[in-house]
Amino acid sequence: MLSKEDINKMFQEHGTSKKGLSGAEVAARKKKFGHNTIIAKKKKPLILVFFEEFKDLMVIILIVAAALALIAGEATDGTVIMFVVILNAIIGFIQKYKAEKAIEALRKLIAPHARVLRNGKEEQIDAKDLVPGDILILGEGDSVTADAILFEANELEAQESALTGESMPVRKLTHDIEETKGLAAEKENVVFMGTNITHGSGKAIVIGTGMNTEMGKIATLTTETKKDKSPLEKELFRIGVFVGKLSLIISGILLAVGYFIQGKAFVDTLLFATSVAVAAVPEGLPATITIALAIGVQRLAKKNAIVKQLSASETLGSTTVICSDKTGTLTKNEMTVKEIYFNDHEASVHGIGYKPTGYINIQKAGKDLISIGKENRLYEDYEITKQDLLSVKETSKELYTAIEHFMTGAALCNNASLIHEKKKWQVLGDPTEGALLTMVTKCGFEIEKLKQNHEKVFEITFDSTRKRMTVITRTKDGRYYAYTKGAPDSILEISNRYMKNGEPATFTPDEKEKFHTKNEEMANRALRVLAIAYRELSPAEIEQFNKTNSFSKEDIEKELVFLGLAGMIDPPRDEVKEAVLTAKKAHIRIYIITGDHGLTARAIAKQLNIIDEIRENKIITGVELNNISDQDLEKYLSNKELDIIFARVSPQHKLRIVTILKKLEEIVAVTGDGVNDAPALKKADIGIAMGITGTDVSKEAANMILADDSFSSIVTAIKEGRTIYDNLKKFVFYVFSCNTGEVITVFAAIMLGLPAPLTAVLILSVNLGTDILPALALGVDPSEPGIMEAKPRDPDEKIMNRDFVTRFAYIGILIGAVVMGIYILTLYRYGWSWGEALTNTNIIHLKASSSAFALLIIIQMVQAFNARSDKYSMFKIGFFSNKYLLGAIVISVVMTFAMVENSFLQHYLKTT
Repeated sequence: MLSKEDINKMFQEHGTSKKGLSGAEVAARKKKFGHNTIIAKKKKPLILVFFEEFKDLMVIILIVAAALALIAGEATDGTVIMFVVILNAIIGFIQKYKAEKAIEALRKLIAPHARVLRNGKEEQIDAKDLVPGDILILGEGDSVTADAILFEANELEAQESALTGESMPVRKLTHDIEETKGLAAEKENVVFMGTNITHGSGKAIVIGTGMNTEMGKIATLTTETKKDKSPLEKELFRIGVFVGKLSLIISGILLAVGYFIQGKAFVDTLLFATSVAVAAVPEGLPATITIALAIGVQRLAKKNAIVKQLSASETLGSTTVICSDKTGTLTKNEMTVKEIYFNDHEASVHGIGYKPTGYINIQKAGKDLISIGKENRLYEDYEITKQDLLSVKETSKELYTAIEHFMTGAALCNNASLIHEKKKWQVLGDPTEGALLTMVTKCGFEIEKLKQNHEKVFEITFDSTRKRMTVITRTKDGRYYAYTKGAPDSILEISNRYMKNGEPATFTPDEKEKFHTKNEEMANRALRVLAIAYRELSPAEIEQFNKTNSFSKEDIEKELVFLGLAGMIDPPRDEVKEAVLTAKKAHIRIYIITGDHGLTARAIAKQLNIIDEIRENKIITGVELNNISDQDLEKYLSNKELDIIFARVSPQHKLRIVTILKKLEEIVAVTGDGVNDAPALKKADIGIAMGITGTDVSKEAANMILADDSFSSIVTAIKEGRTIYDNLKKFVFYVFSCNTGEVITVFAAIMLGLPAPLTAVLILSVNLGTDILPALALGVDPSEPGIMEAKPRDPDEKIMNRDFVTRFAYIGILIGAVVMGIYILTLYRYGWSWGEALTNTNIIHLKASSSAFALLIIIQMVQAFNARSDKYSMFKIGFFSNKYLLGAIVISVVMTFAMVENSFLQHYLKTT
């Protein structure tokens, strides 16, 4: 442990103080050192990204065909084909660029933060604004956002695998000032950017930011990320390859028939065969999918669900089970202590939220004994004074002593801070600890004064196995105390005395049972209950600490004096009840997995209708889970008529539950906010971290982050995920049905021995006018009616199943038949006779070809409406519900009119 002199030397060396930097110093250092960011690797120049659009096989074939046309003297055909190729490349490039920018914008929403001391006040700032000399406050679950040297460490451990490759967390200690020089990655007293705090707490001075950190030296390891394609994109890629091969075979047949049998010129035949290949393959489909998914992700972000990968947006639609935390997700995460049980007395605490005003009503044996502050008429806004406390002391010294011990433990065994900003009281830190601080202040005690009288020298941090935390304090007269808070069962287990009449008394089984009963009663009223205990350390324990600078959990957390219980409530979120109803209609099961008491969780679950009074329900605790085999747990989870609440569970239990649900082939969305939740978040199909209360580690492990921490945002995201997938199917159906219609039109002409109804240039123009804009518009189609009443889709379901292929093939044949019918009628109308040869410049062929071309586009515009649903008519969905589609169709029709009626375009497209 560093001495005060060593710490002061460290402050002096780095130009800072225990209060942190002033605003002026921060500004000066930011100017000198710049932002605390790692300079990313150079991106590909945009020109190279653009040229990558020409790597596609079909594009290469088109370029070759254009070159052959130019060589053969067909300047018009060659120019038009190259124009279409370049235009398609531009559209694809713009789509990918926008998608990348959209994802970058979302990443900024989850930028890391840092807790610092500045001007003596604790602040949360963007990590990029850290400067050397800042005092960094570290806690379990935090990401370390700069290199910093420790001057305070309480059982601090860091995961440094990103830096060193070491898989196990590393213990971090403070050292003498002489050992702080020559910093390197192996130093025990330094924490490094890019690592995570897995256990404990501490404070450190920032000594390196940005590229001056150890991580900055190996920046390429942290800035290079590989983006995997989603399952849907892979499936569509496979479809594209298959259809591409098929199209090349068809083109080969056309080339052979046209050149060897019909005796046409090779270049003309090649251009025509190539146009058929282009007609069959939707070459713009991958870019359309990317932009549609990116738009979906942006829509999710507006609804407080920040999706980190495009693939997660489509997986959401398959969700069958949601494993949800209770606190902050189902509830408001605005804890308020409502009841206290101590010294054989009960107290009701009045006042709401974190505003430290109200009054305390104390009872004994069901009778009012004393009210602290109630004599003031403004009950809820009353600020209890020292005089109010003195009146308690005058009434009962023993009662005052019990209150003082209880409130001291609540204030000291605490890492949160109450702050008053913008006329609003807020908590910096854990809401539960914030509620305890509010309670202490309501009772008239000054938190800062309590901390001055009890200097914190060591902390045994909370973990989900022990379900408690302990702090060691030293008073001004040199006495040491241990204060412990945590789950009542956990604290009662290690307590052998309790506070009675202001003095420690030996616990009897009956007295201990009384606290257990009171805990159950509070929990049944949906209160979250915490217990507080303490003991004074012996001289031998103090001597041992001075030698080792450490305390062990086993040595300290024993033989405690039980001080009492605090019952706090975190009311359900207003919007969650409706979201639960929606989820149930969507055939999605909900399991609450919480570290809280089961009765508390069940009370909340009943209020939100997660538990149905008619159905059977069961609470399974962590202790019970340890004794339940995987086979039995599998039976419970496979019983869809049983509502289950998992209470008092550890993150390891959560991982086990998720693993078994996945074994049962469920698609699992699971929420988490702690460091130890990371394995479950990674294991789940959709890992969901909390944006407000979640640790940096949980956010890194998750696929999705809730900006508002609310359960309702999960259900909204699932609805959006279903919509995204449905829309992907819509534009895939639209594109393939239209392209099939084009192929049928061309093949029908060959089979009937008719002049070609569509030239290579016209087919390319059809694709340009129809494939892109309407397909994109279908990608942002509103949700269909009843989308959240259908069962979740099977993730193994293939888009190109038999029914889907049959449907688009049938539509394609119908399109081809109608276009061919009008083409033949137009030929006859202008005097053509069957078997008569026509050139591309013949007026009869131009009339018929132009009619077929215009009709094909108009039919495809109608097909865009038809593709909007395979269940409902347009009257049910609404013609005007997708304004983007209306706009796309108007633009396509105007383009068609221009290509047929404009003399300049007539010349190049050979229309009339």
